[in-house]
Amino acid sequence: MITESYYWKRPLLTGANFIRKYMDKENITDAQFARIEREIFIGFYTVRKLLEATGKVSPETRDLQVSLKCYPKRTGQPLVDWYNRSEFWELYDLEVGRSEQRDLLYVAHQMVHSFIFVLSGHDDGHGAFFTSDRDKKTRLSFITTSEIARIFEIVGNDYPSGFNSWRDPDTGEMKWAVPPRKEPAA
Repeated sequence: MITESYYWKRPLLTGANFIRKYMDKENITDAQFARIEREIFIGFYTVRKLLEATGKVSPETRDLQVSLKCYPKRTGQPLVDWYNRSEFWELYDLEVGRSEQRDLLYVAHQMVHSFIFVLSGHDDGHGAFFTSDRDKKTRLSFITTSEIARIFEIVGNDYPSGFNSWRDPDTGEMKWAVPPRKEPAA
């Protein structure tokens, strides 16, 4: 249970800044590269926990759509496993990617459960190829570092002003909802 979200959200902003600063550089150290990986993994775990926690993000953040590029698994290629996953370019058709919008929780789950996760730069654009243990049979996704940083900044800066709770009269289960952000008066 997340009691005070500030301590979860602030590292997302630090991670976004680090990713923006170093991922697009030509020469980064092994330590910087490893930290980018760590910021992404821990960042998406944090995003998932905040989305699943009561009242920690607004409905607008919960409904956020994420831009991905998706690549199908090549026909006739073997099952993706621990032995061959590092050769993902042979297993998935990187020539026929299609753009796709997915909800934030889906992407967070995919990252947390990633079976393939490879940072990429230069020819492919700066970002990460990833697929989960479940989706590895059909698809590989790509997310840009700018999209990752955007997500971390949105979640890291989202502080709802409160939430409403009630007990469901039929089930007795406690329910809750964060009201939408109010637009500033014109």
